[in-house]
Amino acid sequence: MRYGKWIALFAAFMAVFPLSGALARSSDPPEPILWEDPAIVNNSSGIDENSSSDVSASEEYGPRFIEILRDDSFIYLMDRKTAHYEKVPHLAKEKMIDVWIKLEPLEFLEGDYTFPSKYYLEHYLIRPKTQQIMFLAEMEVAGRPSNEMKEMPYDPRRWERLVPGSIEDSVYHAVLLNEGQVKDESANGGASIRDYVENIFNISL
Repeated sequence: MRYGKWIALFAAFMAVFPLSGALARSSDPPEPILWEDPAIVNNSSGIDENSSSDVSASEEYGPRFIEILRDDSFIYLMDRKTAHYEKVPHLAKEKMIDVWIKLEPLEFLEGDYTFPSKYYLEHYLIRPKTQQIMFLAEMEVAGRPSNEMKEMPYDPRRWERLVPGSIEDSVYHAVLLNEGQVKDESANGGASIRDYVENIFNISL
């Protein structure tokens, strides 16, 4: 019986202690749940590893054809992929721009769409030093291009002076305004009309 008093005190203490602990815990604010995104943890650089390389390339290089001019009939787009500088034949210190221009009829934008869509490609040489232009070829494209295409050979006698307000004058100045898109490949001989068609349509002529 001499232990009865201590047993009663111990039982009372055990009954009170869990309750006081629970009350103390309930008064504390809830701890936040920490959630870590594995993609963020494993990629501290912040670069989306799932992004396509084609998307980044597109953002870096931009579209192939860029609009440089429009009138009442056509939108004129310069082909950035083939536009380049090359040496003027027999004049090693002078360069000219070899450029293809795509003409899209404005009527297609107004709903008069035809399939296959038709557009035009024109090939020019531009000589900034003398403010001259040379027309080499024009082709109408509807679907796949025809194998029957002709390009005028380079002839220094065919350089033309600019006529103010003419299409050639407009194309000349529009190309020079976008000169930053023109690559300098003056070491090679430039692309012919056949090379261009094979390149753009990925076919062998």
